[in-house]
Amino acid sequence: MAATSTTESWDAAWTLTMRTHRKRLTDNIFDEYPTLAWLRKAGKVEVENGGKEIREDLMYGKNSAEWFEGYDTLNTNAVDGITAAFYPWRYIAVPITISLTEETESQAADSAKKLLVAKTEQSMSTIRDSINAALFSAQSGKSILGLQDLVAATSTNSVGGISRSAETWWANQSQSIGDFDASSSPSYTGLKNWGTLFNNCSSGNIKPNANIMPLTFYGQYESILEGTGYARVEQNKATGVGTGGNLKFRGSDVWYDRDCGAALMYCLNSNYLKLKIQKGLNFAKTPFKEPHNQLAKVCFVVVGCQFVTNNSRRLGVGHTLS
Repeated sequence: MAATSTTESWDAAWTLTMRTHRKRLTDNIFDEYPTLAWLRKAGKVEVENGGKEIREDLMYGKNSAEWFEGYDTLNTNAVDGITAAFYPWRYIAVPITISLTEETESQAADSAKKLLVAKTEQSMSTIRDSINAALFSAQSGKSILGLQDLVAATSTNSVGGISRSAETWWANQSQSIGDFDASSSPSYTGLKNWGTLFNNCSSGNIKPNANIMPLTFYGQYESILEGTGYARVEQNKATGVGTGGNLKFRGSDVWYDRDCGAALMYCLNSNYLKLKIQKGLNFAKTPFKEPHNQLAKVCFVVVGCQFVTNNSRRLGVGHTLS
């Protein structure tokens, strides 16, 4: 436990002045959650009623069309082309544990926050941190699916119960990026390969609206823009480097996430990614319980969730960044 010790002489001046104290709890451990925030802002954090699994209905085949005239015989063969992906719910919990003495001592009028409020905030931040990290991971044990599953560098795995080896229409886009900031006249190796990935994820007016990468390569992208003068032009519009706005690539936002894999980047479309939250377990708090031999109590903050896709081919991953 990180603790600070203080020693004072309790003279009249100290007793009367006490300490200057702001009622706030300042986070010194958790990272920001830009990708989780993006999903929330895009309205892709969806609350669903229970059920054993999440079902996403999919259309993958075309029917047959024929030009005809007069009394031509037309094809009446039935076409399937409709299926569904199924995703199991996953659950995550963080305890809130308070002893009787802690609870009693925290009730002083000059407390920064009541202990229960502070510990609840701590537990909820822990869950958000864990979920954001899981978004960029591969599924392991009882965790949710992550981008390394839904948008895999080698798209031959099974997702939602559908094999991508057997059903190639269910595969995501994948592109080797290479040396990100290596000069490749008249551009850069990373930008050229990134552009290829972006185009492969696009179809007509459907284009990725998010590009996520590790901080290292985000910094290289900043340097490319700053070095070529592009940033100076964009800053005049208050959307470039150093102005507080997101960087852009072909009109779509670019940001870094500290949870993103070291040699991976993603071109994503929020229309085809959903973070499902189970109704009734959206940061739900269980009742406090006390053990028979301790003056303490414990409850849990619980979230039921799963990360899903309903159109893999409009999602892409860039791999082997260097």
